[in-house]
Amino acid sequence: MYKQTRVFLLTIHVFVVFFLYSQELYAGTLHFIAYGDTRRNIETLEKPQTKHNAIAKVIREMDPDFILLTGDMVYYNEFEKFLEVITNNYAGNKIIPFYPVIGNHELTFGEKVDATIKELLEKIRRLTESGTRASLSSDLSDETARLWMKLHKETDSIVDKEIKKRSRWILCEEIRNKLNPEYISYLNEIFREKTKEQSWYSFTREVEGLKIKFIALNSSLPDDEEQYQWFLTELHQFHGPKVVFEHYPPYSIGFHGCYDLIDRESKASRFRDRYTKFFNDAINNVILVINGHEHNYQRICRTDETGNIQLPIYIISGGGGADLSGQGECDISQIPLNSFQCLKLVTAYHFVDIVIHINDKNTLVLKCRVPGIRYDTKKGLPDDESFEKEFIKERLELIDDFTVNWQK
Repeated sequence: MYKQTRVFLLTIHVFVVFFLYSQELYAGTLHFIAYGDTRRNIETLEKPQTKHNAIAKVIREMDPDFILLTGDMVYYNEFEKFLEVITNNYAGNKIIPFYPVIGNHELTFGEKVDATIKELLEKIRRLTESGTRASLSSDLSDETARLWMKLHKETDSIVDKEIKKRSRWILCEEIRNKLNPEYISYLNEIFREKTKEQSWYSFTREVEGLKIKFIALNSSLPDDEEQYQWFLTELHQFHGPKVVFEHYPPYSIGFHGCYDLIDRESKASRFRDRYTKFFNDAINNVILVINGHEHNYQRICRTDETGNIQLPIYIISGGGGADLSGQGECDISQIPLNSFQCLKLVTAYHFVDIVIHINDKNTLVLKCRVPGIRYDTKKGLPDDESFEKEFIKERLELIDDFTVNWQK
């Protein structure tokens, strides 16, 4: 009997020690997810964000501490479709905070833009009704192509003052104020005591006593002096590790790498030229720069003479629901990559899953995994019904898996 009692007590002791160790290990990690470009396309504006909803269901199962959204949440002005996905998946019994940044498609607005979009939608409707099969990315009719060029020109001509007002309105009025007040209390915190036109912000999280700063920027305002000075202050006042997230990728070999980054006057190029010198300076301790805009996944970095990866690592995560795209069709060598190279490009619907902890050598370790499903755009993309059946946790493949180390 005494022996049995000892065995029982030993078993209980081992269980309690294991439980406490597991609790300590869990408490000592930070788990977040990043993804973006959840919008639909212009010809499917009135439909729900079905693909985004399927992706969000999987993310909810993984129970992250919070989520970073890299922009282009909606096309045009259908914020209710986006908020429906957020409410259905992230605002349940356990609230999962999400932190959004502004993309270019949220900034499609104005009377002239509205008129052009209506004209373009009418043209698409006529093509559909006539049975003409037309891709909106290639082989367009001359009239439709003209309207697309007109739309881009009118959107690009919107002045920064209006973009600042619109950006703040989106984050506060279209997103924050339309969610459950209990759910968005954390958004109230990050926008408290900010200027009326500020759409950039920061917040900190802790891992075993070490604070990590997350900096959200509005890349559609590359020339804005207020944002720039605020960013410099954030860098100088916080000396620990940092994660930056915004929409336009400073480096990319996708469609926008060819279209935007080769053009030195584009917003993406101007943002790159002004900000990356600070991202890439080791003294500022930027670990990751997470972007969207390209509808694929890319991991981009520099290596030293011995082949070791240098920080920061640039991640493009734009596979949240919009139609996918692959590598750009231009001469990639013409894209200003500043000695960076793309180690991986995958055309897939996906999200980036990151767990941070501190190991026994006092090193901050970021374990980055990218679950998703690849698609060949030449063979066509799945419809909503097919995608809902395909994008479930058990069917996802690991399209990338890497570790980032930062010494305290």
